[in-house]
Amino acid sequence: MSRDWTSFLRSSMPLADAMAVTAQTLPDGRIALAVPLGPNVNDKGTGFGGSVATLATLAGWVEVQRQLDQFAPASGVEIVIQRGETHYLKPIRNDFEACAILPDATELERFLRLYARKGLARLALTVEVHCQGEHVAQFGGDYVASRNAA
Repeated sequence: MSRDWTSFLRSSMPLADAMAVTAQTLPDGRIALAVPLGPNVNDKGTGFGGSVATLATLAGWVEVQRQLDQFAPASGVEIVIQRGETHYLKPIRNDFEACAILPDATELERFLRLYARKGLARLALTVEVHCQGEHVAQFGGDYVASRNAA
C-alpha cells in the first residue's frame, strides 16, 4: 500500500502541519520526514528540541505503519509510542530530517507474527536525525500496535 505520507500526517496531526512536515520515499522504501528550520526554531536560532523529538517520533510511527501495511493492509490498527528518548548530539542550524533505521529481520518478523496472531505487538526502533548530511540527534522508541475492536 502506497500512502501520501505528507498529506496523511499533515491532515491527521495538527502539529505535523504546524511543523511543515514533508515525506519522501527512499530507494529502500523507508520514509524520511523533513521539516524547515523556520517553524521549528528555538530562541537560540537552532532546532527546537521538541520539534526534533516530535519529528523522530513521527518517523518511527510511520515506519511501524509502513511495515504493517506491507505485511497486510492494516486498516483498524492503532499505533502508539510507549517510550521514547532523544539524544541531542549537535545544534541544528538548518532544515532537518528524520528516518527510522530498519530493525533486524528476525525482530521485524517476530513483531509482524505476534501482531497477526494476537493483534498486539511492540517494536523498538532507532531513528536518526540529520541536518545537511550530519547526524545531529538520535531517538529510540518503543511502539505498540494493536488491532482495533471494530
